[in-house]
Amino acid sequence: MCASEGRTTSATIADHVIPHKGNEALFWDGKLQPLCKTHHDSTKKAQDSGKGMGYDSEGKPLDPNHPWNKA
Repeated sequence: MCASEGRTTSATIADHVIPHKGNEALFWDGKLQPLCKTHHDSTKKAQDSGKGMGYDSEGKPLDPNHPWNKA
């Protein structure tokens, strides 16, 4: 996520790409991605809650359902 914003930041969290929500198989065997704490606690949390996916380095919304991406 930092790279998409043109920054290089050390990852401090191994984030579950697909939220495990208590599913042990996903927790132990699910795909992980490295994230900085800021993106894990803000952008990823918003994605997981369905409140938004953020924007790329050009300011375009990442959410494929955003009206900008439907044009």
